[in-house]
This record gives sequence, C-alpha cells and structure tokens, in this order.
Amino acid sequence: MADAKALRREIGRELDKMRYAAGILTNDIRLVKICGSARTYARLAKGERTNLTYPVIGALCDLFEATTQKKFELQRLWDVLDDTSFAESAEALVKSGFSPYLGFEQIAVKLDLHELVLVPGLFQTERYIRRVHEQNPDRGRSDAEKLVELRLRRQHELEARGDAVQIRALLHEAVLHNGCDEEQLARLCELNERPNISIAYLPFETGPHPRLTAPFSVLSFLDERDPDLVYFEAPGESRFVEAAEPVLACRQWFEVGLGQARTIKEFRR
Repeated sequence: MADAKALRREIGRELDKMRYAAGILTNDIRLVKICGSARTYARLAKGERTNLTYPVIGALCDLFEATTQKKFELQRLWDVLDDTSFAESAEALVKSGFSPYLGFEQIAVKLDLHELVLVPGLFQTERYIRRVHEQNPDRGRSDAEKLVELRLRRQHELEARGDAVQIRALLHEAVLHNGCDEEQLARLCELNERPNISIAYLPFETGPHPRLTAPFSVLSFLDERDPDLVYFEAPGESRFVEAAEPVLACRQWFEVGLGQARTIKEFRR
C-alpha cells in the first residue's frame, strides 16, 4: 500500500536517527544480532521492505535508548504498516515526540497546504495555538501545554531552513473568520512577505469548490527515492497517499483554487 511505503521510510529514518544519536555503528555486533545482518538493517533504515518483525523494532529501540513512549509508538506504527490508514493521535505525539508527518515535513522542499477551517499549524500564533488545544475537552492542561511547545518548536525548525523549503497555503475565507484575530491576521500577512512563503484565500463569493472539500497537504522532496506525498488528516485518523494519480489530482485542484484566490493582504473583514 502507498501508506505502508511512506510510513516504512519514516520509521526507518527515525530509527537511524536514534542510532546515530546513540553513537552506534551500523556494523555493531549488537545491531547485527538483532537484525540478522548489517545489510538488513541498512534496508530497514532506507525504508525498504524487510522481514523484520514487531519485536525487532522494539529491540532496536531498546538498543538505541528510545523512550518507552517512542518505542511504543514506533512498534504500533510498524504493526499497522499494511493497513490503508492509521491513527495518529495528539496524545501519542505528546508522549512519544514522534510523528511520521512531522518527519516528512522536516525534509520536504515544497509544501502546498489546503485548509478549510483552521490556520495552518506552521503559521499559527502562540495565542491561536493555545485556543485550539485548550478548548479541547478531552485534553488536559499539561498535554495542551506540551502540544503548544511542540508546535512552536516545529515552527522554529522550519523557519531555520529558510529558502530551502517553499510553502504555499490556500485557505478558505472561513479560516479568516474562525478565531483569526488581528494578531493572527498580521502574522499571516508578515509571513506572506517572505520569499519562500505565499498565502492566498478563496473568497466566499467564488465558491462552492466541488474538489476542494477536505484539508490536505502535498509534500515534495529533493531525494528522487521519495515520491511526492499527499497527507489527509481527520479526527482519529491520518493517511498518506503517494500513488501518482491522486497526488496529481490534488495538485491540479490546488492550482485551480489558487487561480481563483486572492492574496492574504487583500483580505478585509
């Protein structure tokens, strides 16, 4: 499944990042014993298909000194590789600090973001982030605070990449009326002035848009081994798609929307 290939690559990257941080070589006898050979581990790290099992992922996490929650999350995701979708809850992100989407986002060279209701997370002010998380009745204050910190860190990491990543955002006008205060609007206008970021919105009068009925992100990568991905997110479920046809369709719908959109600096309440 397309989801399995994308997820397998990101799990491999995360494991190899932990290996490097732990100072363990790929020919370390302990690693070879767990995986059967250094070559098998290399295939795992590259996201290629292997016969490695759920307990092997756990054993590698132990060797690389992963936290208990990160080990649990990586094993959980490995266990659902062949499902057509997988759940990625905010609670799992808080506890493990690992998210496949955030891993892909950090290496993407182009991001096209389509949003119906919320300001994209990369553009949210701290006040906006807090409102989003603190108003969730299923989330405790400590978890909300951790999610705020994670989102701000995510923003800083992306800003540090500068022009290495190009970001285009297409927002429906509802986003700009749904808790988007003057501070948040000013933030959007400020970001839009950066050479690597463009933010546009679809006015109410141009709709409805029959193909732009769900939020999605299209991610492009420098490495040719990483095909473009479309990421869909819904309550309790996240899904990556990398099959050429749906990715192309999302790109086309996004471009059609941009053709009808106005720049964020044209917005007036």
